[in-house]
Amino acid sequence: MKLRAILVDDEKHSLETTSILIRKFCPDVEIVAELNAPIDAVQIINQEEPDLLFMDISMPQMNGFELINVLTYKDADVIFTTAYDEYALEGFKQGAVHYLVKPIEAEELVEAVQRVKKKRIDNKQSTVPLAQMGLKPKIPISSLNGVELVEVEQIIRCESDGNYTTIVLANRKITVSKTLKEIEKQLVDFPYFFRLHNSHLVNLNHVTRYIRGEGGSVILSNTEEIGVSRSKKMDLLEVLGIN
Repeated sequence: MKLRAILVDDEKHSLETTSILIRKFCPDVEIVAELNAPIDAVQIINQEEPDLLFMDISMPQMNGFELINVLTYKDADVIFTTAYDEYALEGFKQGAVHYLVKPIEAEELVEAVQRVKKKRIDNKQSTVPLAQMGLKPKIPISSLNGVELVEVEQIIRCESDGNYTTIVLANRKITVSKTLKEIEKQLVDFPYFFRLHNSHLVNLNHVTRYIRGEGGSVILSNTEEIGVSRSKKMDLLEVLGIN
């Protein structure tokens, strides 16, 4: 399980140290932002919708607890990082999964990340898959006339257009007033959906060919060709089993 993480700490040295430890000891954690201003962090966290937050507590303008409370995005697991262990109880009251005291020990960091992964896996397994009930998986898509239930396997790709997303099916397209991140969240239980870059999420079951290049591109079952970002290339090739 890959976790997307954002780090927030007003002390540059601490921020860099945490980042180095994560990159070295937690290969399943992808750092998408490192921020030292809590005011700026609010917008970035709401926009990026990470799985995990490494959050300092004692910060100017807004402490870690206050920052968590003003977020509109509430689905990130929080690991508080601070030099003051007296904040531990309050941290757990605020819903933190773990609490790391600086200087952070690698063993404790790995344990904290594993705890987050276990929590997320347990949450997924707590629901009965639709397939076990004899139903094809579907996601609800709201429209002016109601809610359409779209079969997941029929989705070829999803394309971002600002605050809207176009869902491409075999014989038609649906444009919905949701961001691509929101659609991706609806599809989180289906690991065959893959982000090729910021604006495209594709169903790997509909990938028929990979064309090599700097990032390369894929050909889909509807003959469309979609480019792959350089940062996603190796992960895609690994998933597709291409050497």
